Amino acid sequence: MVVLTLESFIRHMPHRAFVKLSTLLDPGGLWEKMAAAIPLRLEETDDENAEKRYTHQQIAVFALMGQRAGVGSSPTQKVLMDWATKNARIHHLITILTHTEFFTAADYLHNDLLQLGPVPRPASEVLDMPDDRPSNDPAQTVMPNTCLDHLKETDIVQQPCQKKEEEVAPWCGGLSEMSEELNTISENMSYYSSARESVMNQAGLVLSHLERQTSVAEEDKEEAWIGLTDIEIQTIPYAMLGGVTNNFNDDPLEKGGNLIGSGGFGMVYLGKFHNGFKVAVKYLKQTGQMKQEDLIKQFENEVKTLSTYRHHNVVHLLGYSIDGPSQCLVYQYLPNGSLEDRLARLQGTPPLSANMRLKIVKGTASGIQYLNDSGYVHRDIKSANILLDSEFTAKVGDFATVVSAPSGDSKTIAMASVVIGTPAYLAPEAMSFDVSTKLDCYSFGVVLLEVITGLAAQDSQREEVTLTSHIMENVEDPAEIHDYVDQSAGTWADGIIDKLYDISMRCLTHLKKRRPNVKAIRPELEAL
Repeated sequence: MVVLTLESFIRHMPHRAFVKLSTLLDPGGLWEKMAAAIPLRLEETDDENAEKRYTHQQIAVFALMGQRAGVGSSPTQKVLMDWATKNARIHHLITILTHTEFFTAADYLHNDLLQLGPVPRPASEVLDMPDDRPSNDPAQTVMPNTCLDHLKETDIVQQPCQKKEEEVAPWCGGLSEMSEELNTISENMSYYSSARESVMNQAGLVLSHLERQTSVAEEDKEEAWIGLTDIEIQTIPYAMLGGVTNNFNDDPLEKGGNLIGSGGFGMVYLGKFHNGFKVAVKYLKQTGQMKQEDLIKQFENEVKTLSTYRHHNVVHLLGYSIDGPSQCLVYQYLPNGSLEDRLARLQGTPPLSANMRLKIVKGTASGIQYLNDSGYVHRDIKSANILLDSEFTAKVGDFATVVSAPSGDSKTIAMASVVIGTPAYLAPEAMSFDVSTKLDCYSFGVVLLEVITGLAAQDSQREEVTLTSHIMENVEDPAEIHDYVDQSAGTWADGIIDKLYDISMRCLTHLKKRRPNVKAIRPELEAL
């Protein structure tokens, strides 16, 4: 029989100890506060200002893992088992639980498990309500812990947490029901009175944070990027997103609704705050044969990629929600929609001029190169995933399919288990599960043809359904491409069409080894 002491490793604790901690910390997401307090280095466990082991994005992934059914899905256990791999000891865990004022959990380890009596309390100990609340307490479901934890003190000073309910409630109708429920509870318990004030103030803090992140995004230079420590991705309550999207109104924008569009992973809605600030909310939803694991993988891909790197020509992730019936991702709102829609002139929008088109392809190439240089392959570059801001600056979006892969210029090969991408944009080697950055170059070649001709990448009414086949079958001499130029773009400068067509044909080279990367052709685009 193993005798446990304060110096015993966490991994040596009996299973019943992990189960007990789960019952104390899983309800209401209390474990998130514990996880956010764990230091990167064990020797700094007593230092509450030490660098932390887990980012908010990693904590969100633990939460998603905890949503999966089955034994061992407890997020508390997931965090403890991960931390245990770093040889964390029981006294380290007790210290963290004490710092986060989870005294019931700390006492369980110190008194019940180790028989050492209750843990010492600080002289200024406050009422330990979170640990002692029963697991079926309804208030635990309305207080997301991650929403405010990572805001800086300066942020809170800029947005004082003293707003009245009538000032905050109009910002998002979804908070009204939450407020009423908290009102009822607070009649008997003073703890919930302060909790209600905290929830109501989340709206102001979230809005302030999103506006600040968007402001930073707009100031980014084309080649600039921001490291993970500088990108604050906000955790947003699902109820708040429901409020700003009119309860995820499925009517399209042109009919007064909030639906921007839909795709293989769900729907995208327009969210609008009280002061007119807008966001795009992607609601992840299972469709067809898609599994829950696919949605979780998409969520992990987008959060990991877009919270690690930021670029002028890559869509900016502002936040996410994991406390509702489905995961949601919140992006900067791009009012001019997708390149695909603008080329098709949907809703009677004016045609894109030649200069706008050239600006868009340059920006797209910049975004793709940045992604590829960072070691990633998008795998689904297409005009529908090239989004346009108010100045028609291109932003590469939809990172559900992103993977790490080689450049395609070396003998290193990455293999996929399934074919990913949109058929009309797929390079030949994709059918053999060969993955490299040259997949993105091929897809970009198709986008160039769309920009030149204004034709759809796939059209079942054409004899040659894909645009690539249509052009290659009918343009035998390069000069004949002028017969297919979209006249609505107006007049192009001399030589531009010929150069764009030449670049597109090189991008569409059948053999991967002879096809360039976007990085190689970008200087030619910039020179136009």
